Amino acid sequence: MKSESEPNWLLEYRKEEREAADKSNLEDRNIFLKYVEKENEMYFYDLKETEDKSNDLLRYDNETFKDKLEIKALKDLEKLPEQIYGFKDKDRVEAQINSDFSEGVIITFKDNINISKPLTIKQDVDSGRKITKIILSIGKNSKLYVNDEVDSSKNAYSGQNVYVILEEDSELNFMLLDKSNGRSITNLSLITKGKVNFLSLLTNEKISRNRLWIKMLEHSEVNIQQGLIGNNESYFDVESEIIHSEKNTKSNLNYRAVLDDSSKAVYKGVIRQEKPAVNSYAYLSEHSLVLDKNAKSISVPSLEIETNELKAYHSASSQPLDKSMLFYAMSRGLDKNTAVKMIAQGFVEVVFNKTENQELLDALKNLIEDKMGYLDSKP
Repeated sequence: MKSESEPNWLLEYRKEEREAADKSNLEDRNIFLKYVEKENEMYFYDLKETEDKSNDLLRYDNETFKDKLEIKALKDLEKLPEQIYGFKDKDRVEAQINSDFSEGVIITFKDNINISKPLTIKQDVDSGRKITKIILSIGKNSKLYVNDEVDSSKNAYSGQNVYVILEEDSELNFMLLDKSNGRSITNLSLITKGKVNFLSLLTNEKISRNRLWIKMLEHSEVNIQQGLIGNNESYFDVESEIIHSEKNTKSNLNYRAVLDDSSKAVYKGVIRQEKPAVNSYAYLSEHSLVLDKNAKSISVPSLEIETNELKAYHSASSQPLDKSMLFYAMSRGLDKNTAVKMIAQGFVEVVFNKTENQELLDALKNLIEDKMGYLDSKP
């Protein structure tokens, strides 16, 4: 949302981003363009902007976070925050959100902060569209939890760009939950000198476009656990890119999807190990379970290696339901839908097994079980 009351730097920034969007492709790699579907439905100009609810976007315990963070609206700043200089738009959609966001905030954490309670980004859209830009800067020697919860109704649109800077000797535990019934786009970009544990569970009912981009600096570590469940005609377009840009870095990326009915998921996992990234380690795993002949899973793993002094591994598969496993479960007295539900839940839950926080793990399992409940009423 452009406003004449905004500072000149922000108006100019919006203009530059609009020009960048007009010149950019929908994908940042030409090889991915052939997988693009539903392009027109990724945009939001057909919807009215929702009422600004700034106080509802961020939720946290005031007493716990007192004197530990600073939150400012972007429109109240005198210039573009320096923290954003290290990022660039991946594609047309990211630039478009940067041009048209209705609410923008920068959250700055001090050094030496250790908080087990989460800061929650709560983006609910009942109607129309809500587009946000969030910058999160985390100081040295800190440990934090951030939950990003996205939900939109059937005829609504949620668009979100999140940028994170993590300093050395710090740990960020970031969880993305997207259970939108409408259109949803989330772009999460991180530059890290520390340790990042990222979990996501996507259960959208309509259209979801999700981008994760991480640049790893020296001695950093990244662990990614991504789960996806689709049914009816839900459509998912997901890309995760990890860049090992300096030496002594380690990444693990695990993705699992369950697809039923006429749902479809395109997953693009990219690991790039640049020339300076000697002594780096990367593992990429993409696996899908397809429950219906009309459902479709496309996995596009990509390793881009520019140095020989490293270790890199990947695996990918797309498989139908194992009939012998189904027969075994039903032989133990389960009806077919219950047996399928149990097998599918176990398939996607395993991706989160390395989650150390038991409370978080239990919450994820409950969400998976709730989503898989659609099988209870299936003929």
